[in-house]
Amino acid sequence: MFIWEVLNMDEINRKILNILRKNSRTPYVDIAERLEISEGTVRNRVKKMQSEGIIDRFTIELGEAETARAFVMVNLSTDTDISELVKKFPEDSDTFEVAGDYDLIAEIRRKNTSKINEAVDAIRSLNGLTSTKTYMVLNKPRT
Repeated sequence: MFIWEVLNMDEINRKILNILRKNSRTPYVDIAERLEISEGTVRNRVKKMQSEGIIDRFTIELGEAETARAFVMVNLSTDTDISELVKKFPEDSDTFEVAGDYDLIAEIRRKNTSKINEAVDAIRSLNGLTSTKTYMVLNKPRT
């Protein structure tokens, strides 16, 4: 959203947006009660803001359960049985066999970086790995 869109927006739309920013699942009825307007007015205004591109999408933010994320690139020795090795990875990691400079990529999601480090250490302790490289995710750009 561009600054001039906010500046040209009326107070009711600003208030609706602020409520939806805090919780995009807030029912229109609740918004209407807070702003002392009808639910239909809220619905129509949100629909119009969507059609004008002011509201692009409704989304979620992850809570404390999963705030850290990393990708672990893994090289294996040539005699390693990949299917047996992958069974030993942390069970909640998403593991992909890939072509290119690495043999496997594991996506790890944890509560914090300390928990990420524990999962990476567990992966590194497995037999058959020749090297790993870990990339911490800092931010996911909006598309």
